[in-house]
Amino acid sequence: MHQHPVWPYARISAHRGGGTLAPENTLEAFRTGLRHGFAAMETDAMLAKDGVPILMHDEVFGRTIRDRQGSVPELTSLEVRTLDAGSWFSPEYCGIPPAGFEQTVRWCRANRCWLNIEIKPAKGHEAETGRVVAKMTRELYADLISPAGGTREGIVPAVPLMSSFKVAALEAALETAPELPRGFLFDEVPEDWVETAKRLQCVSVHMNQRRTTPELVERAHAEGFWVFCYTVNSPVRLQELWRMGVDAVCTDRLDIVRPCL
Repeated sequence: MHQHPVWPYARISAHRGGGTLAPENTLEAFRTGLRHGFAAMETDAMLAKDGVPILMHDEVFGRTIRDRQGSVPELTSLEVRTLDAGSWFSPEYCGIPPAGFEQTVRWCRANRCWLNIEIKPAKGHEAETGRVVAKMTRELYADLISPAGGTREGIVPAVPLMSSFKVAALEAALETAPELPRGFLFDEVPEDWVETAKRLQCVSVHMNQRRTTPELVERAHAEGFWVFCYTVNSPVRLQELWRMGVDAVCTDRLDIVRPCL
């Protein structure tokens, strides 16, 4: 029987840096994740108006950015990074800005934190976001990247994994930096998920833990993919997923889900 290769990264990532313990996608979130022992972080990269990526999950302001109306593509990266991304969470974090992508990558490298980078394009910017984020990631890890790093056999464990729900973003990332590994993200399970992940030369599929079944995990492994589940906030559910053979997860509950290698 063919042995399924072991997931090469930390098995539990801190969702958006700090999960529920700090305002998401800020450097404070990443510092919180590190303080809680997490050496792997999941985050979202989106392009601002000037084509510079920043960390943001929502294109339109209102949830984590409450001090103004508008959206990420309407402002330059410097303008986005003057916004208040902390007050929604608690007064303690009033005035904390969204993190810059390059700033965060450099912080993660300095602190030996692995990154699962979700390419999170604003509407209509799918390919451009995939290109820019892949290019910047390749440049920021140029000393570590291997020519075969985009394959399961050639992965360099310190180099980020890039994932996206958007096929066009992953296509652009593949074309721009094939030596970076990719993961195909989905919520509802597409009928053609295997074909799509293979066409994009993905090493992993990233699925909603609520839709994950033993049959789905077994099929993914048989097709040559690792399985990453989001977002697992119950220790009981985590053990169920491990028993299914899931390779890795991210969590918001850094207080009750402990990091493991």
